[in-house]
Amino acid sequence: MPRQLTVSVPVRAPRGFTIAFAWTYFQERSAGATPSGLPLRLPLDAIARGLSVNEPVAVEVRYVGTRDAKAEPDALEISWSPTGTAAFPSFNGTMHANAEGDSQCRLAIRGGYTPPGGIAGAAFDAVLGRRIAEATVTAMLERLRVAAEADYRLRTAL
Repeated sequence: MPRQLTVSVPVRAPRGFTIAFAWTYFQERSAGATPSGLPLRLPLDAIARGLSVNEPVAVEVRYVGTRDAKAEPDALEISWSPTGTAAFPSFNGTMHANAEGDSQCRLAIRGGYTPPGGIAGAAFDAVLGRRIAEATVTAMLERLRVAAEADYRLRTAL
């Protein structure tokens, strides 16, 4: 049974810009990824401070349409699956950017993952795995936030 996960970060850029930037961000990185996949950083600070692992994953992202063809996309569907090891879970979810004022939003991912390893994996997830999953998604959103804010500042400075 999939475990549900919701993580969000504030972004100092408008909602429409942020969701479009996220689309481009993943498309560019997936196109330039090594044959083994796009690296996803697993921060393991819960185990040892500063410890992290870069796990290659195959990422798929696609726009979720709106009812109004002229409106900005509401969200992105995002999923990934490990390419190097079965010890990392697959994930399926949705990325939203909700407006918080004129030039800010909250970027959130909601979705589910199934811990690998059957009963032992579920036990590990209950003790530590969920915190690692949340930290992994948070780290990805933080990298995306930093890149989106930098790009937005550059574009608005021109």
